[in-house]
Amino acid sequence: MTEHQIYTLASDSATKLTPGSTHSGFDITIQNNNTAGYVYVGGEGVTTSSYGFRILPNHSISFELPSKDHLYIVASTSGLTAAVIKTGLESKD
Repeated sequence: MTEHQIYTLASDSATKLTPGSTHSGFDITIQNNNTAGYVYVGGEGVTTSSYGFRILPNHSISFELPSKDHLYIVASTSGLTAAVIKTGLESKD
């Protein structure tokens, strides 16, 4: 199954991109839709100063996410958007 969504992000609280507590693993692509500002990707504690990856404006990154792992995103400025597409998703909730 393929899912896509545009998220409006905050700068002070992360948005969880992965479903529930358990999933079967999937591919995920995250695109920073903005011409200015950054989107930060990481684990549950991701912040604008502590992150796994920073997505530049108008850029994207893809991950092959194992089951039980989760991704979160946060923005450098509240109101920025990110487009997300997930493929091969099979929720086990």
